[in-house]
Amino acid sequence: MNSASDKFINYYKLLGIDAKADRQTVKQAYLAKVKEWHPDKNPDRAHEAEEKTKALNQAYHILGDPEQRKNYDRMLRYTEGKDFNEYINDEAIRDKLDKAYPALKTALKNVRVLYALFKDTVNGKYKMPAASVAMIGGGLLYFILPADLVPDFIPVIGYLDDLAVLTTIMNSLQKEISDYRIWKEK
Repeated sequence: MNSASDKFINYYKLLGIDAKADRQTVKQAYLAKVKEWHPDKNPDRAHEAEEKTKALNQAYHILGDPEQRKNYDRMLRYTEGKDFNEYINDEAIRDKLDKAYPALKTALKNVRVLYALFKDTVNGKYKMPAASVAMIGGGLLYFILPADLVPDFIPVIGYLDDLAVLTTIMNSLQKEISDYRIWKEK
């Protein structure tokens, strides 16, 4: 991802289709766009064509799978037009972790790794599928924003729902997190 990717990618706009498009329409739009952006057809902008093709492949992968599409649509409604940097930044993460109760601090150490992974990916230092980045971004937003399922001002319990969301994400992305830790140590 590059710095222009601070916002969640709208795959429907990328493919030029309506959000209610059926699978066949998604496939047709994907094939047309891949043909248009194939690196061999764009030798003067090969890098841009390669990046666009990767994004198109990811879009087709997500929108072509009903379960992933449902999750993507939910995330898109939540993130569209929002700048992650406005909510997810060093200060917000640090403040939230500093306010956590000591018993939770140990469990929350992994949140720092999750945040570093998100930050390095958004800043273009590390590559990861957009759906995984969106999942992490959504989880970090849920973690930071005080108005969630269980308000953070309720002692201990206010942090448990945040921790549950982030633990679910960490469990879902174990391989990506492990790969990132290996990459970070290099």
